[in-house]
Amino acid sequence: DKVQAQFDVHFTHYWEMHNFFNPAGAGAERKLTAYAAYSNQMTGFENSPKTMLINVDAPIPFIKSDHSLGLGIVNDEIGRFSNQHLYLNYAYAFKLFKGRFALGLQIGLVNCSFENKDLIFGENSNDPAFPSGNADGNNIDFGAGIFYQHKYFYVGAAGLHLNAPLVLIGEKNEIQVSPYFNFMAGGNIPIKNTLVSIQPSMQVMTDFVGWRVNLTALGTYSYNGKDFFGGITYSPTTSVAFILGVEMMNITLSYGYELFTSGIGAENGNHDIFLGYKIDLEIFKKSKNKHNSIRILQ
Repeated sequence: DKVQAQFDVHFTHYWEMHNFFNPAGAGAERKLTAYAAYSNQMTGFENSPKTMLINVDAPIPFIKSDHSLGLGIVNDEIGRFSNQHLYLNYAYAFKLFKGRFALGLQIGLVNCSFENKDLIFGENSNDPAFPSGNADGNNIDFGAGIFYQHKYFYVGAAGLHLNAPLVLIGEKNEIQVSPYFNFMAGGNIPIKNTLVSIQPSMQVMTDFVGWRVNLTALGTYSYNGKDFFGGITYSPTTSVAFILGVEMMNITLSYGYELFTSGIGAENGNHDIFLGYKIDLEIFKKSKNKHNSIRILQ
């Protein structure tokens, strides 16, 4: 039996996660960047999806050219099924039109597993749609992307699982991981003579069967080395999400709640938590060039 599946999930804090959504986003912060994201989806429903992501990316030090690497792993669980994606990103960038243009490649390993423990089939105990015991399988996948960042904006596009890897689970069950594409753009609008700035962003995700559009507006108040931010994301026909967070001492902590507009109860939305940390790799160099967060490009 063969099943077609979209492998990747949406995260409320997508604008903080360039390396996850786009191989060319590796090293975009020009810092060693590490973050973790957790999404508890459709809260209150039995066997609801839960997703955890850990990511690290950075420029390659002591090399004159602009090369970067990124490494991450995502674990997605829904009921008795679980999916893992381990990926390695490489990005090469160069100056273009007073900005930075990057090309990225990804190689990854997708793993799918099914837990058959204590599963009751009823009269048909030999249902071929389910493995007879616990089973898993994996395959290699590839991705590619482009990413351009300027002083006041960024834009990127990527395709992941481009080879549509086929994963064999057990002896008879197959999962075809669908290629999917995403586009992201964002910017920064400082308000003169204030400590406030606005960061609009957008994301489009599609496998050309289904589509998701995210439109986000964040406001940031900067004071005494701390950035307090909050905002809203609207996904047409899907949801509205509310975000609150703080960035201080190189640490970003943020919470988001996604409220579905499709009739699911308000208490059954998605809880998202994002925790990030950044280290300036130039602290050991004589150069004192300052690189700000992509979210605040000022």
